[in-house]
Amino acid sequence: MRILIFCILLLSSCVSKEFLDIPNSITADSGSFILLEPEKARADGYLINKSNKKLLVYGLPYVNEDTLQKLGDYELFILRKDFGESRIEITDQNLVSPKLEDQKRASAEYLKVRKIIKNKTKQFDNSFEFQSPIESVITSAYGKRRFINNNERSPHMALDLRGAVGQEIFAPKTGKVVLAEKHFYGGNKVILDHGGGLFTTYSHMSEILVKPEDVIEAGTVIGLVGMTGRVTGPHLHWEVFLNENRINPELLIGLEYAQD
Repeated sequence: MRILIFCILLLSSCVSKEFLDIPNSITADSGSFILLEPEKARADGYLINKSNKKLLVYGLPYVNEDTLQKLGDYELFILRKDFGESRIEITDQNLVSPKLEDQKRASAEYLKVRKIIKNKTKQFDNSFEFQSPIESVITSAYGKRRFINNNERSPHMALDLRGAVGQEIFAPKTGKVVLAEKHFYGGNKVILDHGGGLFTTYSHMSEILVKPEDVIEAGTVIGLVGMTGRVTGPHLHWEVFLNENRINPELLIGLEYAQD
């Protein structure tokens, strides 16, 4: 029997009985995360302590159709989800169709990030709790089909949070700075490594206030909201990677959507 496990159960107080015997067949949404027994998953990653057991927090990929994934003894049924769509207009044509040299730069930056998120370092703690990186509202959700100047591009695999230029951005969880530099699309960008294959990224900053190798406590200011890179206005573009998959950051914090 398939059992639908919602991500919100992960942070609830009622997990003690729910996860003592995790079923081998699990159904969950695209871009969500689930709890697994590491021995049955036969995988390493981000571990938490629940009910005197170590459990693996496993991030599910974004999928365009319902997908079956096998992981150790588990069968994971990942459901396609309609996250909606967003349409933006960008007048700077070099940001829409970059010159060859900028394409090469953007490609190299992408590969650099992919290499970083493959690492699994020692965790700073055994919780999966986050605070919001800024006091804000959501302006663009994770997973939306994205159209730029009416042409469909890759889905929006992050959460956009409204912010004024210069507004402080906080580390939502303790981690180590593994990247702090300017990228073609992301502008001023920071990546925090929280250990266990969990990474968070922050893009379009007006100013970066940390440097690589810094160990940052939760709540520390890491930069300021800006509009560098490919943007139409000031905001924070926040991504969360877990076991190399970009998961939905909205599942981690309790922010509301902008009403305008």
